[in-house]
Amino acid sequence: MSPDRMSERPERWIKERVAAIEKRIAQDPARRGIAALVKPGQLRLAAESLLQARCVLIVSGFYIPSAQAGETDGPPGAQALGMALSAIGIEVVYATDALNRPLFEVLGLLPLEGDEPDLLERVAPSHLVSIERVGPADDGQCYNMRGEVLTAGVGSFGELFLRAAERGLSTVGIGDGGNEIGMGRVAEQVRRSVPKGERIACVIPTDTLIVAGLSNWGAYGLVAALSLLAGRDLLPSSEQAREAVLALVRAGAVDGRTRRNESTVDGLSLEASLEVLDDVRVLAGG
Repeated sequence: MSPDRMSERPERWIKERVAAIEKRIAQDPARRGIAALVKPGQLRLAAESLLQARCVLIVSGFYIPSAQAGETDGPPGAQALGMALSAIGIEVVYATDALNRPLFEVLGLLPLEGDEPDLLERVAPSHLVSIERVGPADDGQCYNMRGEVLTAGVGSFGELFLRAAERGLSTVGIGDGGNEIGMGRVAEQVRRSVPKGERIACVIPTDTLIVAGLSNWGAYGLVAALSLLAGRDLLPSSEQAREAVLALVRAGAVDGRTRRNESTVDGLSLEASLEVLDDVRVLAGG
């Protein structure tokens, strides 16, 4: 769809399409019980907020200790969102931990490290976005979906988001399991509905929360919503998204569910994972 045609869409049509995108990305292939975590309208609110941003700090990267590698879900979404924001003139800065830094670099991203105490002062963001980034539970530990402790080496992004909130900065969380930054907004629902939720539920909230079957889907959905609101196609091509995952695998990334170095995302084939990108592109009128 050409930018001119997209910009002609009426507001009601845009809202309906964003709602349809939100529903599509919230499908639950891993059967984690995320339906109870979805709050309709959050996707539109997150996109509307980001359109007003001056500088966005995007954090991602989920390290799998048993595999000694980061996973394939998260960094591709961070790249897609960052490219979209940059295309509409918004400054973007990336951050991760030392363990995930190589995965960002292979995507051409040069992240800062999140345990730097003066990170907010250095970057001075107006908005922060967390994509598939683990956050602490009630006991201060970070957990994977199996309930295993992950705290060592994962960095201090939970504290970063709390400091951002204290300063009145806008925050967005994207997650798919209940243990990610942002899920503090629905922590009680995580405890009731997600396997091991009592143990793993992250207590760090964000202003808006996008819950998706895969966190990459959440990022693609957010970019699709931005496309509708901005009146131009900001989504990556299927080939760009495919190459992002393949580049991560070549760099040693693993599937977060199988823990194997393969071109899958949370147990889904690359084709099945990217099918959602194609679907949201259609819903966005592209």
